[in-house]
Amino acid sequence: MEAHTDAEIAALATDLTMRGVDHAYVYVSYLKPGDFFNPTFDHAATFTERFRDHAPEIHLWAWIGVPISVTQPDGSRVENRLTDPEIRNQIAVFSAMTIDELGFDGVHLNAELIPNDDPAFLATLSAIRLALPPDTPLSTTAHALRLTKSVTMIPYPTIRHHGSSDYLREVARLSDQVVLMMYDSGLISPADYRQWSSYQVQASTEALGDLEVEFLIGISVSEEITPSHSVAESLANGLAGLQAGLAQSSAPQAFDGIALYPYWEMSADEWDLLNSP
Repeated sequence: MEAHTDAEIAALATDLTMRGVDHAYVYVSYLKPGDFFNPTFDHAATFTERFRDHAPEIHLWAWIGVPISVTQPDGSRVENRLTDPEIRNQIAVFSAMTIDELGFDGVHLNAELIPNDDPAFLATLSAIRLALPPDTPLSTTAHALRLTKSVTMIPYPTIRHHGSSDYLREVARLSDQVVLMMYDSGLISPADYRQWSSYQVQASTEALGDLEVEFLIGISVSEEITPSHSVAESLANGLAGLQAGLAQSSAPQAFDGIALYPYWEMSADEWDLLNSP
């Protein structure tokens, strides 16, 4: 969105390399009400070129946001923009542009909030796949899984956008990489969040154990407090839940790594925690 000096880009690349980061999800734009992409990428092509000079081994994903339920400028409400084939095509064309013109290595789609079993989201992934140059990887976020058993001390509600294991598999079949958003749980108890996270890891890895897809667990380090994100959703609690879930999973090989959000709020203590035994 803004110009950065070579020194700033080199410092970022060096920091990510030293941290052992393999993937960088770089915010490009999001689909605004009115159905146009926010023009926040004037300097993206320069960024990808200069970043790659310093860290060619880090995969640069073009992070594209799509809020699917919006109030349009005329006051009308659209509950799911992805049901419109023209919108799906618009997203696909923009995705291809980030590769052809902006120089990214792949596309990372973050569409929210997707109802469970939504066919329009699957159609959107297929449209993007067709529009991308051959062999360009496609990544997407996936919502947390809905609980099928009692996990938390406080009774947990059924959340419309939490998906089933079967739907996660459908998403994975259309993607090269899936990042499960293991946050925005709405839980305020650290113990509940650890238990919930353990369930998410176990259930998702077992759902994807026989599929050829790169699977990452998204862990929040956000300092923002919202109705769905509390201090219980810390890195320490997320990692504890991750380790417990992998220990209980019958398919731990499906897990390929963690994705931290957001980088700019990671503290020195949190980086140290990642490096501790």
